[in-house]
Amino acid sequence: MRVLVTGGTGMLGLTLVPVLQAAGHCVLTQSRTSGGSYIADLTDFQATVSMLNEIRPDCIVNLVAQTNVDACEADLNSAYLLNVKAVENLAAAIRLYENVHLIQISTDQVYDGVGLSKEDEVRLSNNYAMTKYAGEIAAALVHGTVLRTNFFGPSALVGRLSFSDWLLRNFREQIPFTAFFDVIFNPLSMSTLSLMIDKVIQAPVPGVFNLGCENPLSKADFAFQVASTFGLETTHMRMGSVDALGLPARRPKDMSMDCSLFSRSFSVTLPTLKDEIQTMKVESA
Repeated sequence: MRVLVTGGTGMLGLTLVPVLQAAGHCVLTQSRTSGGSYIADLTDFQATVSMLNEIRPDCIVNLVAQTNVDACEADLNSAYLLNVKAVENLAAAIRLYENVHLIQISTDQVYDGVGLSKEDEVRLSNNYAMTKYAGEIAAALVHGTVLRTNFFGPSALVGRLSFSDWLLRNFREQIPFTAFFDVIFNPLSMSTLSLMIDKVIQAPVPGVFNLGCENPLSKADFAFQVASTFGLETTHMRMGSVDALGLPARRPKDMSMDCSLFSRSFSVTLPTLKDEIQTMKVESA
């Protein structure tokens, strides 16, 4: 397949692109400034069309996003441009061609319920969640697959730590920090998420899918599991509530997802979070 990864020079893109190349795809990347195969501003429709005219991809994996939750709260227009307008432009450009499949990477922050949320149980808590959900609606205008997910693992992006990188640094350098007992999620490692994206590329099924581990954990329990797996002390970690930080944007507390629809649709067994943390340890060695 000829695959275009938009936002391909970001954290997930730097893990995803080598996985797709190893699977035999011809992979091209887009970035807004530098580092990609193509430089284009996806908030500009004509620039988006010109890029697709040149590349003619079979599949587009869209990773372009404003993921800073508090920045989205402070500047809704900027969040709209990256999380909605860019997807709208991709979808409109795709309609000019035939047989181009769009994979839109979304977020588990569209959930804020109690227990495992199914795909139709959306509850929006902040501007980030709202704009990512609006981006899903734009992606649905074409033959697309939306993957709601969260991820961790070794970051290859210079100057940008993943959540698990941040935890490991704090444990190793004995930096005091607070781990939230009231924020629950079930992310995947970036390497496993990349393999799942490849499955969608090879046998696309349109629709919206939750994609995460089998068992959710609180962020505090996740931190304890990381420390246990890596043999690190937790004496400088304390447990607390996310509410105590007084962050500008409200954070959803239970983002845990029921991922059974993805498992059935793509005939896969998703790993446990404990297994994924062990995978991270192997990748970090």
